[in-house]
Amino acid sequence: MATRKFIDYGNLNRQALTWLTEKNRRIQGSTGERPIDRLKVENLKLLPTFNKYHRFLTEARKVQRDALVSFDGVRYGVPWQYSGREVVVRQTDCTIDILFDDHVVIATHQKHYTLRSTCYLEGQYQGIKEVEGHLYPKPKATKLLSLEVQRRSLKIYDILS
Repeated sequence: MATRKFIDYGNLNRQALTWLTEKNRRIQGSTGERPIDRLKVENLKLLPTFNKYHRFLTEARKVQRDALVSFDGVRYGVPWQYSGREVVVRQTDCTIDILFDDHVVIATHQKHYTLRSTCYLEGQYQGIKEVEGHLYPKPKATKLLSLEVQRRSLKIYDILS
């Protein structure tokens, strides 16, 4: 496996699975059995359900101004309204889910393995033109009522010191 060439991590994973399948079907020197046959008699226990460990597969991220979240060297798109906010990125087998408030899925992407690539979300910038590219409404100036300031002699400050 050390001299293999691969395009991205997905390609490397497929090559590794092919190699494992091939090796598991050969007779192993020390046991005289094929690993695939031995596996059936080892009586292994099932892995814990996804609910038991999924919280350990999440990471908090801040959405950048361009409505992209960086995760594992890849930038994933979210709706532009979440720019500047904190989200949680959850990785499952082949997908990346981006959640807001730890439970609302705002974007789902296929996992990409090419570093520095960008995966946009369909409709990611929809509606941004109507608000002229501003995340929040423009502030409007309002006239304050005139306030009267109490007038008193400055001698009181001499007394205090």
